[in-house]
Amino acid sequence: MKIYGCDFSGAKNPEGKIYVTEGNLEAGELTVERVFSCEDRLDLAYYIRSSQAPWGLDFPFSIPDYYLQEQYHSSWDNFLKGAYDDTRESFRQRFGVIHSGRNSRDMRVTDIALQAKSPVSSTPIAMHGMLYGGRKLLFNLREAVSVYPFDEVRDHASRLYEVYPSHGWKTLQLKSSDPAAPAEIGPRFKALVDETFAITVTAQAALGTLDAAGKASPHARDSMMACIPLAYCIYKYDLEKHWPVRPPFATEGEWASREREGLAVRLF
Repeated sequence: MKIYGCDFSGAKNPEGKIYVTEGNLEAGELTVERVFSCEDRLDLAYYIRSSQAPWGLDFPFSIPDYYLQEQYHSSWDNFLKGAYDDTRESFRQRFGVIHSGRNSRDMRVTDIALQAKSPVSSTPIAMHGMLYGGRKLLFNLREAVSVYPFDEVRDHASRLYEVYPSHGWKTLQLKSSDPAAPAEIGPRFKALVDETFAITVTAQAALGTLDAAGKASPHARDSMMACIPLAYCIYKYDLEKHWPVRPPFATEGEWASREREGLAVRLF
């Protein structure tokens, strides 16, 4: 089974900041086969639609329940349908200046579980910019894909899952900037997560995570870490066949909020 991971940039100019990782999952082994730069969001949408495969995407699929109630009548569908109601600036102004992590009201339940940043924060990282671009991508793909955990699984359609690569790096006690990180992923995974699951990063894939100067590209490596947790959850929990069932990595609070706030897939 082919499985993909993507590091998605919400920047005004995404060129060079969208990376895709392609992996192949067979039984209990994931082979990370290649990592490549995606020139444009339109290209990414094409790859997603045509692959008919599971994708781990590194951006928030929804917003905290407080803001969903306040501005979108507690409906994720309303939130998605409003993708073209705002300019980038007016979307930012909906939430004001928010510092990530300082107020639980500004976090989704799944963000708290992951120790992730607030999707609507403007500082220290402007997450709302990524959210703005990601919502448009989901809106334009909605009729052709299944989005976890909001939709039902469709036959012959790609399945999109939210992931948070930083949680994967932290779990494996690795830094994406470490030159040896691709080679260390497999051994660390067996030692710290599950000795029955094998991960092989090919030389071609490792090379794809380097920039023109030969230094590690954080965006490229995060696309790899978007692919790996999804592949493991599909292997371990048969996630593709059990969308209506709470997976072991999710808390009861996350599961109860999933239809509004979404759910990020993770190792545990």
